[in-house]
Amino acid sequence: MDTVGNIEKAVLAQLGDPNSPLVRRVTRHNQILLHNYQASVMKDCRCPLSGCGRIFGVILIPNQILYPKFCGEHRSEFRREFHLRRQAATASMASVSSLASAEIGVELSAAP
Repeated sequence: MDTVGNIEKAVLAQLGDPNSPLVRRVTRHNQILLHNYQASVMKDCRCPLSGCGRIFGVILIPNQILYPKFCGEHRSEFRREFHLRRQAATASMASVSSLASAEIGVELSAAP
């Protein structure tokens, strides 16, 4: 099978190999959705980013298998990293405030 210049054919050819570096590289930011639809179909997907879980639509196109893995809000790598950093900062702030309130016996609340 000639796969030069066609990433989807190359991925399909190596899909059975669990150690394929191509499949690992491609699925880092994309998802593979195998289908045999003859017309375009809308499919709902859930963003796998920790703390997100948004549902976003993907249009399944005939003869295409690669689709976005993340919602539009987290499509770029910068946005995903920013989201995770912000989530970690919020979690650490919550743990600090709970420690502080336990030590002094006062309950702290976040500003609305």
